[in-house]
Amino acid sequence: MVEIYLKVRDGRISDVRFKGYGCAVSQASASLLTDNIKGMDVDEVKGLSEEYVISLVGEDVVSEARRSCAVLSLKALKKALSEIR
Repeated sequence: MVEIYLKVRDGRISDVRFKGYGCAVSQASASLLTDNIKGMDVDEVKGLSEEYVISLVGEDVVSEARRSCAVLSLKALKKALSEIR
């Protein structure tokens, strides 16, 4: 489970935090993703791919079986972005 909290100012991610629990891969990817999107343009963040998140964690760490764990934070992020007015 991963929840993403965003602050957006002038079309950019000014602050981002996450709360979650689960396996090490899901929590590591959430931490790395939130660290990397601070200051990014919202449209740029909306275009991030699963491969981007996997590259943050390390392709050698994320097996096919753990892929869904690694991209959970990206799915939560995109859901949070879709709810921004």
